[in-house]
Amino acid sequence: MEIVMENVATGWPQIVAACRGEQATRISTRHGISFDLPGLSIVVLDPHDRRPPADFAFPELITDYASRLFGEGRVDSLLDRRLRRRSTAGGTDRDQLDEIRSLLRAEESTRGAVFDLWDVGDDLGAEFPVSPVGGCFRVIDDVLWLFLTVRSVDVMLGLVPELLAFARVATDMALDLGLTDARLQLHCWSAHLYEIDFLLPMRGPR
Repeated sequence: MEIVMENVATGWPQIVAACRGEQATRISTRHGISFDLPGLSIVVLDPHDRRPPADFAFPELITDYASRLFGEGRVDSLLDRRLRRRSTAGGTDRDQLDEIRSLLRAEESTRGAVFDLWDVGDDLGAEFPVSPVGGCFRVIDDVLWLFLTVRSVDVMLGLVPELLAFARVATDMALDLGLTDARLQLHCWSAHLYEIDFLLPMRGPR
């Protein structure tokens, strides 16, 4: 299933509606009954527009996620450490974004600008492993695309903060490369909402 949206503010309600619709799969999990859209692909056409949805009930989560990638929260952020301070077998740290930026400047058509956020040793079998597992940057017809793969995301809680944070990652990379246009595509192995959110109206879940 693919949902194309102009921006996160107008597109998020479409995803909530899809989770409540006939295409969702009802799954019993250790966290409760969920309504899942396995393999959902979300395309954000204008990642520069980072207004939150009017009905999103947890704006503090947007601030927290952004802080872990761009602000004071980076100090203790597992996500930032994986992205910008990735440990290698030789014991050194690598800034994956910086290396990708250099790679794209040297070869704009490369299909190898790939980053990895998953750590098998730490994440496989963990109670709360990271949500984004990796992705790729590509320049196509002078547009910077960020393709991000996400393991699991709660549509009511984590999806909006994740989309908005990585929208900024995409536009920042585009700006660094001298490009004015960017796109974000999120591929979700599991995009879901839980039964309590399924039963409540859009405004004021939980």
